[in-house]
Amino acid sequence: MALLDVAIVGAGPVGATLAALAAREGLALEVFEARPAPSSDGRTLALSHASRERLAEAGAWPEAAATPITSIHVSQRGGPGRTLIEAREQGLAALGHTVPYAALEAALVQRLRGQGIPVHYAQACTSIALDDEAARLTFGSGGEVAARLLVLADGGANASKIPGIGFHEKDYAQSAVVCVVRCDRPHGGRAYERFTPRGPMALLPVEERYALVWTAAPGEAARLLALDDSRFLSDLQAAFGDRAGRFVECGPRGAFALKLRAINTPTALRTAIIGNAAQALHPIAGQGLNLGLRDAGELAAAIAATPHEELGCEPMLAAYRAARRRDAGRGVAFTDLLVSIFADGRRLPTWGRGLALAALDLFPPARRLLAERMIHGAPAP
Repeated sequence: MALLDVAIVGAGPVGATLAALAAREGLALEVFEARPAPSSDGRTLALSHASRERLAEAGAWPEAAATPITSIHVSQRGGPGRTLIEAREQGLAALGHTVPYAALEAALVQRLRGQGIPVHYAQACTSIALDDEAARLTFGSGGEVAARLLVLADGGANASKIPGIGFHEKDYAQSAVVCVVRCDRPHGGRAYERFTPRGPMALLPVEERYALVWTAAPGEAARLLALDDSRFLSDLQAAFGDRAGRFVECGPRGAFALKLRAINTPTALRTAIIGNAAQALHPIAGQGLNLGLRDAGELAAAIAATPHEELGCEPMLAAYRAARRRDAGRGVAFTDLLVSIFADGRRLPTWGRGLALAALDLFPPARRLLAERMIHGAPAP
């Protein structure tokens, strides 16, 4: 059995970005993906300015498919208070961008092909064996591979196969209804976060439309999915208000349950666990993928700084674990806190949320700090 330097399980945005960033001459690195081919996933991704820079560094930024977010308007329904976070206040052209999932994946696939990195599709991992010398994987196809360093970037499908790995899980008892909507006036690059008594709502500019994320209790989400387009748009208008204009069109709708899932440790023997395999977050602040791409960037730097024969050794993994502890921990805590204080009226009353939003609007340093954390994550200690 040939010994790879790095085996990455998961060819989604985080795993593929890691592969593109870590590739160097003489490094035996391969990617394994359970899906039979690149996806035609219709989701829209919200990427921070820092994520855009990281993908550009990886040579996989899909510029033609990206829509800039130049401002974020935050408000609440049924109460006072609002704030506006603007790119120019951060000295940036854009706070972030939205990108179709399929466009980003296509850019990454093209980049990996150009780098000569093998990506093996239809390779579902069935078992993982770890020892001091290597991580050994077996696939449903019958294939086997060994690697000095195993990276799980597969959304969490295989982490439970590793002894000592556990997760803290929290069910928010909410679902996110998602679709594309069109308004009767241009968005001008503005995104909206709107807190309502039933849960937060977000509009993200995508080309000439918006991607909608509407959080609701599961029963209410099922009702929204069952409505005809006209009634859905009417309910959306009543819930969101007219800040973005009149909603005139919507695309097909889908929904998914919202849960927090955070790993107890992002490393194990010969193994690093990154992206959604390590932490799956509520979409309230758009931090999930951005946090995962920071995982990829930090791990790529650790790989670059480590001689081949020492890849996957405990000193390397301990350094990576220490480098990510603060940002990952605060990212999880920050998102969960926002859900608690803004999405649950029992934790903070309407006037309290209004006061918090007004304070952000009146105190620019606090607003800039919030934007900085959303873009770059928590600073290193």
